[in-house]
Amino acid sequence: MESGHCGLISALFCVAFLLGSHVQANEMLWGNPDHMPKALRDLTKPGIGDRGLKISNNKIDVDVYGKLRDPNGLKDTVLNVTFFLEQDLHPGKKLKLEFPKRSSDFTFLPNSLAKITPFSSTRLLEILKRFGIEAESTDAKTVKGTLELCESPAIKGEEKYCATSLDSLVNFAVLKLGKNIKLLSTELEKENEKAEEYSVLKGVTKNGDKAVVCHKLNYPYAVFYCHKVESRAYNVPLVSIEDGTKAKALAICHNNTRHWASDNPAFMQLNVKPGTVPVCHFLATDTLLWVPGSY
Repeated sequence: MESGHCGLISALFCVAFLLGSHVQANEMLWGNPDHMPKALRDLTKPGIGDRGLKISNNKIDVDVYGKLRDPNGLKDTVLNVTFFLEQDLHPGKKLKLEFPKRSSDFTFLPNSLAKITPFSSTRLLEILKRFGIEAESTDAKTVKGTLELCESPAIKGEEKYCATSLDSLVNFAVLKLGKNIKLLSTELEKENEKAEEYSVLKGVTKNGDKAVVCHKLNYPYAVFYCHKVESRAYNVPLVSIEDGTKAKALAICHNNTRHWASDNPAFMQLNVKPGTVPVCHFLATDTLLWVPGSY
């Protein structure tokens, strides 16, 4: 295996190896274990998921297109995203941000099992029965909402896919970005239970003009909503004004917002109109960012 990153062949080898042994995969994935983002590392810990499949109640940060405004109440599970302009990425800029603690009580299904496990709203009752979920429960509503989100049509300019295994997640990123890619996630010294004010530090760097973002969804096992959109990705060092703790945060700036819903919270927060300026937001700690390049 190459030292430093996984290209197509080595990444798929890592995937197969991971499914065989979580412990060894933590040491071998991407050559250097330090290169495996915490958001992915948490899904490969031995023992996670052995207590039975549970549905997490994490807030998710995929509502940039207003897709979760539905009658099922799933909007309550959306992360309170702070939107900002690309010009705000400079030292000293202050932003109120929420990076809540994320649950890690579930993991990926092996690819062979994911392929034969139903994942469709037309088979909702079968899915609920398989995972022992009561049809009228809150968990059932969560499962239904996740399936409907994955089945919703992509907006113009978006290429989307819901990955139900690590293999499919890697394959989608390679298909959209090519073989030479790296995987990143937001890293914090501490998580916060409420929004705090952060200041941007020196050292903002650009990750490129192409990216695939994969947002973890709430489901009985690990499912990620992945999409490629017109965007620029940045590494942004932050410091909490409250206690001085630091964060290595990832930000995405969406170049084309012409097809976003006109009542999207981003436009109201920034007082701008669709398609006029790039709209930026930070990524949650359990969101994965694929970009071209090597470590």
